[in-house]
Formats: sequence, structure tokens, C-alpha cells
Amino acid sequence: MPYITITDITNVIDAVNLQAMVDDYNIGTLQSVTLNNICQLASDTADSLVSSIYAVPFSGNPPKKIKNAAIIFAAEMLYQRRLVPDEKNPFKSQADYWRKELMLVNSGQLPLDATIQRVFTPVVFTATKNRVDTNNY
Repeated sequence: MPYITITDITNVIDAVNLQAMVDDYNIGTLQSVTLNNICQLASDTADSLVSSIYAVPFSGNPPKKIKNAAIIFAAEMLYQRRLVPDEKNPFKSQADYWRKELMLVNSGQLPLDATIQRVFTPVVFTATKNRVDTNNY
């Protein structure tokens, strides 16, 4: 089940443009199946960026960062469906921001949410060698 709804998308893209972006057959109606698929893809994208240290999908209400990122990812995907170049996609810079933000969460540099427990603690392995150590590994 996606973290976002059609209402969340209409908060960032007006209804006329949204209908034009998903109306592949020129029927004149909002294609909710297509839009729901995009919402699911956007939610999966947000999940994938934090999945190495958090158990995804999140049950119940997702963390705000995940939901906000999914909304922006969905809006970016809608513009990409209509083959809008990246430099003209109004959500490209925001989507890049959320990708960077969630990657920092994934590396443990930023918190996701105070109430969400990590499944894995991010670990950085460092090896030090001693001059006296002659073991090659």
C-alpha cells in the first residue's frame, strides 16, 4: 500500500495538469489506476533509499520524511511520463534534495524519526596496520 494518496499529489500538482499527465487515452478523466501505480513506485523509491538500516515498508503512518519524499518523487515521475527534460521538470531539484537527504539518513548521519527504530546500526569498518605486522591479508 502506497504511503501517499491522490489527494497528496493534487496538493503539489493542480487537477487539470494531473489529469493531463495520466490520461493516456484522451478519455478526459483522471486515470486512478495509473496514478496509484505511480504512488506505489514513489513509495517504493523512498523505501529503497533507507532500506539498509530500517525495516520497510513502514507500518501505519510512515515517517514524515518518507511521505514528503514520496510525494515529490511521484510528482517528478509524473513529469517524466510526459518526457519532460530534467532541466524543465519543476520537481527535479526537490527530488534530488530528498534523495540526498534519505541517503544521509541511510548512512546514519541524519535521523529519520525519533520513534522509528533501526533494524541495523550503520557501521564503518576501518583497518589499521602496524609496521611490525608482517601478515598480509
